[in-house]
Amino acid sequence: MDQQILDQLAEDMLSLVKNEEPSQQNIGVGGAELILEFVQKPGVKDSLAKLDIEKKVRLWGSRGSGMQILLHGADTPKQGSPHDHGRSWALYFQVSGVTEMSSYDRIEGIPGRPGRAVLEKIQQTNVTPGNAMFFGPLVIHATQHSKPPARWIRVTGTDLDYVERLRFSIERQEAVIEKKYS
Repeated sequence: MDQQILDQLAEDMLSLVKNEEPSQQNIGVGGAELILEFVQKPGVKDSLAKLDIEKKVRLWGSRGSGMQILLHGADTPKQGSPHDHGRSWALYFQVSGVTEMSSYDRIEGIPGRPGRAVLEKIQQTNVTPGNAMFFGPLVIHATQHSKPPARWIRVTGTDLDYVERLRFSIERQEAVIEKKYS
């Protein structure tokens, strides 16, 4: 994949939040438009399709630092548990296949804190190719891929492996801290 094209995408994404907080308008709409232009460039979809998505692929960004542009995929059915991104934000952009995205309200427990957590599903959306969903800080959501294969680009405000965030168990009605690295 052409690094110059990725660098330009990153620069354009960063410019959206240079003077204002990330929001549905600037990242959710403007960022989705930038990624759509990116995937429509000659050779980009083919390059993305060739990447090994066994784990996430870092397309742009330095490990442990600011904004990240990642490629994710599902070649077998997957259901993720509800989670948030801590104080970060994320934009999920569907490249191929469908991501079934659920959003939740925490109706019991302290927002952003581990412990008791009763969730209520408030929305379920099928994100199809060319479409995106933005999640601000502490927004609880989950992904599911019932009919793989699927590929999606996720842009985050920081490297989520280094951010304290919550993973929720609906069955146990609890939230636990998830952080991979310090």
